[in-house]
Amino acid sequence: MSKKIIFIGPPGAGKTTLKKVFFEGESPTKLIEYALKPTHGYESSILKLSKNVGVFDLAGQENKLWLETEKKSIFYDTKVILIVFDIMTSIDNILDFIRKIIKIRDNLTPSSIIYIFLHKIDLVSKKKIRELNSKIKFALIKETQINVVFTSIKKEYFTQTYSFFIDILKSCLLDEYYREKIDFNFIKEAIRLLYPLDQEQVISKKDLQVKLNRSEEFVNDLIEHLVRNDHIYEKDKKEISLTEKGKKHFNEILKNFSLEEIVKFEENFQLTEIPSKEKSPSFIGYFISDKYGINFVIVELYDGIIDFYIKKDIEAENEKVPFDLDLVSCFVSALDTFSMEINIQDLSGVVFKGANLKLQIFSFDKYNVTFFTNPYVNIDSIENKIRDYFNSLFIKYNKEFNMVSQTGDTNILFHLSKTERQWLVELNKSYDLLLKNLEFYDLANIKTLNNQLEELYVQVSENLEKIRQLKMNLMKAVLEDNFEEITLIDNEVQNMQLDFKS
Repeated sequence: MSKKIIFIGPPGAGKTTLKKVFFEGESPTKLIEYALKPTHGYESSILKLSKNVGVFDLAGQENKLWLETEKKSIFYDTKVILIVFDIMTSIDNILDFIRKIIKIRDNLTPSSIIYIFLHKIDLVSKKKIRELNSKIKFALIKETQINVVFTSIKKEYFTQTYSFFIDILKSCLLDEYYREKIDFNFIKEAIRLLYPLDQEQVISKKDLQVKLNRSEEFVNDLIEHLVRNDHIYEKDKKEISLTEKGKKHFNEILKNFSLEEIVKFEENFQLTEIPSKEKSPSFIGYFISDKYGINFVIVELYDGIIDFYIKKDIEAENEKVPFDLDLVSCFVSALDTFSMEINIQDLSGVVFKGANLKLQIFSFDKYNVTFFTNPYVNIDSIENKIRDYFNSLFIKYNKEFNMVSQTGDTNILFHLSKTERQWLVELNKSYDLLLKNLEFYDLANIKTLNNQLEELYVQVSENLEKIRQLKMNLMKAVLEDNFEEITLIDNEVQNMQLDFKS
């Protein structure tokens, strides 16, 4: 499978700047201060990661060549297409350009993923960001393998944009389906796929593979499992449709989730806006719900804090947007039910990331626990502690949980909302202590390291190439979860700072 990334977009949108900052280790401060010369033709480079990734920056002045002539062949075998727009671009021009790229993608490289970057968000209000996000997602509601993100290289947005590129590079490095983490996007695309089937339409295996953006082996296993359970019918090993049993089953899962509601749900959690200036707690709260999406317990670090972090940007500027917290557990339940149908053991490991919150799902035998955390939290470092705690909790209160399941009276467990808050306080203390002692790293640490490297780049006149290389090594270490390498880079940065001060 190709490891190829293409940057494309109108001239002056910021394509080359993003490429140089995140793939070449250049200083964003310097690039903001000194404008880059326009790209001519295309510039290419190779990222030497665990596997080489080719990065192509296509000149915006020559878009007519890339989109309308034989030079569009450059898109062949691309893994990720990054369309970069200046956020001040009109919505009509944005959508017109995106549709041209979708057409080329569908014809030449149908398995590739499109990322739409609305860049320079520091120049506009949050209201403008929300409006653009809603309009683009509504216009592309029937399209698959498309992500919309909002970016800037300004200091306050750097970590947010950095995390997008980490996710993009990780998607490039994953080949075999059994190595892929099943994330929300995968299940979302699968749910989208079920709608035409549910309307008694037929889809080919080839189209199914394209829509899911997974390997042929993965799709064959998926089909085999659903055929075995009499949920789909496969005609001549080529065409697929839902059986009566399948229609009934998937209608039950999907009846509360239209495409429009999926988009609405995404916007409430994935809308990438200006991060909060206040440092949010690492672990904000969690829901315990059953497999049917009924909330049993809500535990919050402070009363109303989950609601606050979800709604604070949505309700800004006197725009009241109603949102029901129970929708979260209902949606997790639908994903959990569907995950069992495609032979995924559980939803543990599914991460749903936004600017202000990250959702992390832990799946147990009878219950799901959905954590709301700071978006920078590295939950892997403390996952065993969390799992052990809830395994003990479900044993300790087994009788009460069973009574709630039988009677529907969640008041039986109401006391846990308060008594378990202290454990949440201790979890935050444990996590913060691990960070303080540098026993692991999360994106907050990486942000600090990047800021220190940026300060050195601006302040010193020597070793600039070494600083650029340290930035690239840091990204590689984050991609590979190489804690030892991050520690070495940290030590090197501290030594360079001491040398500079002396």
